[in-house]
Parts: sequence; structure tokens; C-alpha cells
Amino acid sequence: MKNTVKIPVNDIVVAMLEDDPIDQIKIEIMLAEHISAQYKYRLVGIYTKLEDMITYLNDHKVDLILSDIMIENKPIGIELLKILKHTHLPIVLMTTSQDQKLFLESQKYLSVHYLIKPFHAITLQSAIEKTLEAHQKSKQYDFVDKKYLYLSSKAGHQDQVWFAEIIYIEADDSHCYIHTSAKKYVLKKSLSKLLGEDLNDQFIRIHHKYAVNKLHIRQLETDTVQVTELLVLPIGRSFKKELKSTLKYHID
Repeated sequence: MKNTVKIPVNDIVVAMLEDDPIDQIKIEIMLAEHISAQYKYRLVGIYTKLEDMITYLNDHKVDLILSDIMIENKPIGIELLKILKHTHLPIVLMTTSQDQKLFLESQKYLSVHYLIKPFHAITLQSAIEKTLEAHQKSKQYDFVDKKYLYLSSKAGHQDQVWFAEIIYIEADDSHCYIHTSAKKYVLKKSLSKLLGEDLNDQFIRIHHKYAVNKLHIRQLETDTVQVTELLVLPIGRSFKKELKSTLKYHID
């Protein structure tokens, strides 16, 4: 009997701005269909007014926004892009309009996909997947010029966090807690993936639960690393050799 590898399914929280009640129902049904092997979509709110959606986003975290461009015959979807341009939230714009100016305006913003109505559930979910993938790729920076991450500090808002600000990272199953001197951020990604995909060799793993920024190491002992005046982290036995070779310290 062959072993099968179970692909983890990511729960994607979606908010929608749409003033057509028929389209609201259609899209809700499309999102509920089990098409994607990688993502499961959870629609947490349907809004007909931009201000109501923004109020929700100020207090809640979402992973993606679906928005009609034209709300009450006004290009409200473009206004949404302008308001959220610094949050870098993935957005899928939907419209019946074939206006090229609207399309070109939307392309000024990162992590935005454009869909012409009507569309099928497969088309919608495929567009969402492409938007999420483009969003992830945008976080993989050229480490020579860009040494930072965008991390969510509260719903709908992201902070630009420089690598130098990050003191250490703590793993918790499929999540990571990223500690700076000012804040603690949570990111839905494993520590191995975070180190391999988003960070550079400024960070070193010292334990199955911890990685530290080499710039913040104050003292290195046989079994511990001190990273702040009050915080000492354990060194895992299997990580001592790498620490010795990378940091050129002698660890027994």
C-alpha cells in the first residue's frame, strides 16, 4: 500500500464588497465549492458600502478581499485600492465593465487580480489562488536591497519590519511569533519555511522552537543564547554544531 502525502489546506478568510444581491449569492456559493486542493475559503462578511467594509477591516483580520469595481455606478473598487494601498492585502476586483482606464488604474497596485463578470466558480477560485501566490512572491525580497518583511499588526494594516528589528522568532506549530523590541507579530507560516523563503542568513536556528537574529546575540553559552537583558533561549543539541561553525564560538 502506497503512502499518500496529505497536502495541508489553508483557511482563507474573505470579505466581499458587492451591492448586487444576486451576485452576492452566486459568489458565496462559488466560494463554498471544494475546488482548490490548497485553500478553503471562509466568507466572513458581505458589504454594500465601502465605509462599512473599512470599519470591519480596522478591527478584524482578513486574508483576501473580493470587490466589485462599480458600486452604485461609482468606481468604489478603485477607491478601496487607494485606501488599502499600504496594507498590501490581496484583492480580486470584479466587474461587468470593459473600461480600459479602470483596468489600467487597478494595475498600479500590488496583489490585485481583475475578473470580468460573469465567471465560473473555477475561474473565481483560480483567480484567488493566483492573487494569493503573487502576494506571497512579493514578500520574497532581494536581500541585497530589501531586508524587511510586511507583517500584520492589526486587521487590515501591515508594518514594514526590518530584519535588524527582529530579535528572535518563536515557532508554534504552523505559526511563528516574530519578536521585536516594540511588538510581537504572528505569521501563519512554519519556522522552516520562514527561514528558507523570507529571511536571510542573518538568522540562525538554535532550537526546533527558536531562531535568533545574529545581530542580537549578547552572550553564547554551552546550552543557551542570551538575546536581551532578561531573555535567555535554549540551544537544541542538534543545532550546536551549526552554531559553532557559523558563529565561530566554541560550544561543548
